[in-house]
Amino acid sequence: MTPSLFSHAPEPEPESPREPVSDVEETCVVPRETEEAFRGFHEYPHLWWPTEFTAFGEGTHVEFEGGALVETSEEEESATRAAVQEIRPGQLLELEWNPPGTGSTTVSVSFTAEGTGTALRILHTGFDSIPDGADQREASEALWRNVLQRYARFMGAR
Repeated sequence: MTPSLFSHAPEPEPESPREPVSDVEETCVVPRETEEAFRGFHEYPHLWWPTEFTAFGEGTHVEFEGGALVETSEEEESATRAAVQEIRPGQLLELEWNPPGTGSTTVSVSFTAEGTGTALRILHTGFDSIPDGADQREASEALWRNVLQRYARFMGAR
């Protein structure tokens, strides 16, 4: 029997909903006042940012420049890692995180007085909105854990 000229294609199977991808949250406490802790993070990442988490590896210079977090290689190649969305010195740094080929997410870095030091909290959100969100979340968790370890050591935490 041949299919009828007027037959309809079968209804497509409904897409199964994706599992939600959780946010990444990392914290540390440094023995500095909030303003100094903020400056250490915002003005000196070239002194402590882990080179294994850069686009160019050893010799990469990482800095906030022109409203963005930029990496520059020894050969003067550059890559923009994030755009600054909001900045409140001593309190908050909010970034549109957009490493090449990954899609855009949001990173909030907050600074809160805690005892004689400052608690720094990184909250990375938006993994549900990018195609490979679960993989990017896993990579971001490793990134932020290492970033905060290096930053805390730079700021004098033990």
